[in-house]
Amino acid sequence: MPNRMVSWRASFVMGMLLLGLGHGIEATGQVPGGRINLGQQGDRDVNFSAADFTRPFKTGTSLPGTCTVGDMYFKADATAGQNLYGCTAANVWSLQAGGGSGGGAGATFQLTDFAVQRSSATTLVVGNGCAATTPCNVRFGNTVHAIMRAGNVTLSGGSGTAYVYIDGAGNLTVGHNVTLSCDVGCTATAGVTSFPSDSIPLATWNSTSGSWDLSGGMDFRSFLASKTVTSGVGLVGTDVGGVATLSADTTVLGLRVAAPATAASACATGSWATDGNFYYLCIATNSWKRTAIAAW
Repeated sequence: MPNRMVSWRASFVMGMLLLGLGHGIEATGQVPGGRINLGQQGDRDVNFSAADFTRPFKTGTSLPGTCTVGDMYFKADATAGQNLYGCTAANVWSLQAGGGSGGGAGATFQLTDFAVQRSSATTLVVGNGCAATTPCNVRFGNTVHAIMRAGNVTLSGGSGTAYVYIDGAGNLTVGHNVTLSCDVGCTATAGVTSFPSDSIPLATWNSTSGSWDLSGGMDFRSFLASKTVTSGVGLVGTDVGGVATLSADTTVLGLRVAAPATAASACATGSWATDGNFYYLCIATNSWKRTAIAAW
C-alpha cells in the first residue's frame, strides 16, 4: 500500500507539472530551450515592443543576386537614410528610403525621373523607374524624347567622375574619364570631364580605385528652368507670352530690300539693295541714291 501511494502521488505531481507546462506554453507562446514558428501563431498578436533585441531584415554590405518580390534588405555600408532596399520585381532591388527622396547613396534625389542609385560598389542604376508604361521624358526645343528603360553603369577601374546626362540626340549618356561600361539602357562616352553644352545634366558620381564612392553622388536635375536672352549691338529683343524674339535694330543695321523702281520709292534710312548693275542706298525716308557696279 505505501508503494502504491507513492506511485500515485508521483504520477499526480508529474501530471500537474505537465499540465502547468502546457498552460505555460499556451500562455507565453514559448518552448523552454526551443523555438516556435511565429507564422503558426495566427490567433495571437505578436508584439516585439518590449523585446530586448530585434533585427527584422536581412543585413549585409552587398545586395543578394536574387530576390522575390516583398523581400527587404538593410545595406549596412550605405549612407544613413540610404540603407533600406526592397525587391520590387524578380531579382530587382530598389532603394526604399533616400532622405525623403528617391535617390541613391551619397546624393539627395528629390525627383523620381532619372534618379541615380548606387546599387553596389561597382554599379550605378540610372532611371530605375523609366519603363514603357512610365517613360522618362526629356525635351529639346519642340522634340520630346522618351527613355523607356533604366541604364546600368558598371565601373571596372580608375578614379574620377562620371557625368550622367541626356545628349542632344536624346540618349541617356554617361561621360567619364575612368573605365566603365553601360548596358543597352545607356551609352558610355570616354574623355568627358564636364557636361556638354548641348546636354541636359542629370548627375555626377565620383569613384576611387575602381569603386563608386558612397558619398560621391550629386544631383544636377531641375524641373524648373529659365533662359534669359539679352540683345546685343544691332539687335532688339522682345518677349511676348514666353516667346523671345530677336530682330535687327534698323537704327544700327541696314536691311537689304528689293531694288527700288525710282529714287522716291518707299524705304527706311539705312536700307540698301542691288540688282547686279547698281548698288542702292536709302539715305533718308523714301529717298534713294545709287552707284554703278563695275568689274575690277
